[in-house]
Amino acid sequence: MHHHIQLHELILAIVIVLILVLLLIITVLAYSFYSYRILHNRQSWRQIIEYKIMETIVGSDDSDDRDREFAEHLKEPSFRALFLDVLVDSDRKFSGGAKQSINRLFHDFKLEDEAWRKLRHRRAYLVAGGVQELAAMNVEQAIPEITDKLNDPRTAVYQEAQYAIVSFKGYEGLGFLEYFDRPLSDWQQLRLLYSIHDIPESSDLHVDTWIKSTNDTVVVFTLRLIRKFRLMTFYTEVFHLLNHSSTKVRVQAIRTLQAIENSTTIQQFMSIFGQQPIEVQNEILKAMKVAKSRECERFLKDQLWNHTAVSIKISAAEVLVVLGEEQYLRDISQNEDTYDELIQIIKHALQEKKC
Repeated sequence: MHHHIQLHELILAIVIVLILVLLLIITVLAYSFYSYRILHNRQSWRQIIEYKIMETIVGSDDSDDRDREFAEHLKEPSFRALFLDVLVDSDRKFSGGAKQSINRLFHDFKLEDEAWRKLRHRRAYLVAGGVQELAAMNVEQAIPEITDKLNDPRTAVYQEAQYAIVSFKGYEGLGFLEYFDRPLSDWQQLRLLYSIHDIPESSDLHVDTWIKSTNDTVVVFTLRLIRKFRLMTFYTEVFHLLNHSSTKVRVQAIRTLQAIENSTTIQQFMSIFGQQPIEVQNEILKAMKVAKSRECERFLKDQLWNHTAVSIKISAAEVLVVLGEEQYLRDISQNEDTYDELIQIIKHALQEKKC
């Protein structure tokens, strides 16, 4: 009897496991089918949406049947969400009249409500999406709420808010830099720079305040801003940054000085060269390579012979090649007293010239 009960329990356990496995298989198949339908729908919906946008831009949107079909699709929340995504994506690709047509679609189909709901959601990615959509569609009424998002602790939200405010206000939107104490990523800096087309002379925002920021990434961004707009009046402030504690700031300062150079730049580079870390020294040599100034010829030869770092020797040789000193380098490489490492460095530099 005891053995019979154990066998019965075993059979029951096996049956339960088989049922669970079967349910799991059914669930996986159902989810796969659902995912396939979603993917299929998104592909077909995207074609419908893109056709609608194209018709609107070229002014041939005159089919009542197609309008009714499109209106039916809009009752589906997933379709509306995709429509909004495609509109925002299209907005980045067009300008002028086409951009205005896209903006009109946004308002005609009341997608603004969708974007506002996202802006006021709890999830970071939805809030960021709402900010992006309202900015792309130029909904100026959203500026106060988006401005509040500049202080949001979530990176995705405050970054999108920064970009949105600059998109709305241009240079004036950079006011947040004065108190911003979090990292400003390289990608975010490029997005912001791309959105700024000019610096108004009457602006109350001062670059000289940002360049003294305790936030190194704000200083780096300011240097890139100076470089983009060739703000020559900040030459002295930029040069003083070659004493900054951050090597990254110093590297950017060298690039900016090279962009706004004057008659003293090369001489200044040579005078501070020995006090700089290797990364900055290499950046100085890159600037000399671009400048092609013969006043640094003797300095370069000294670095080639006496510097302890191979990377500096290589860079110095490459700049000498650019200055037309190939024969000088060949003579050194053919001299019996020249050590092997220097010969290899020179051959590398001369080979680079041929390439």
